[in-house]
Amino acid sequence: MDFASRWGLIMIEGSILSSFILLIFFLRRALRLIPSRRAKAFSTGKKDLEVNLEKINQLLVESESLSRNFSSNLVEKRELAKQLIETLDERIRILKQLLEKIEGKIPASNSGPNGKDGNGQILDMAMAGCGVDDIAKRLGLSKEEVQLILDLRKIATN
Repeated sequence: MDFASRWGLIMIEGSILSSFILLIFFLRRALRLIPSRRAKAFSTGKKDLEVNLEKINQLLVESESLSRNFSSNLVEKRELAKQLIETLDERIRILKQLLEKIEGKIPASNSGPNGKDGNGQILDMAMAGCGVDDIAKRLGLSKEEVQLILDLRKIATN
């Protein structure tokens, strides 16, 4: 780009910028002439002072009423929250009791009856004549696991 084309672009940008500045000044002046809603709501003359005070008093009464209503709703919600928490605490307590009962009935998984581990139970059941399917079902294992343990036992004894 040569100097003349650059100068032309600068002139165009300057004219656009100055147009925006003039538009902003015009809008600011126009907005000052429009009275705000609050200014319309309250008159500014001395004659209307009592009217303005009455409007303010009405707003105060309304805000106090809303505040009381909000406070009562808040108290009600607090009570509901307390009741829900108490209900949940009771349910948690009941579930803990049930869990303790269940844990007392189910033996630990790593030791079977008579203190034997899972492999010992599998071998004892196999020696008693139980089949692979029956052992797997009773101990909650897969057939492949039971068969693998029995096969390993055979290899170890040979």
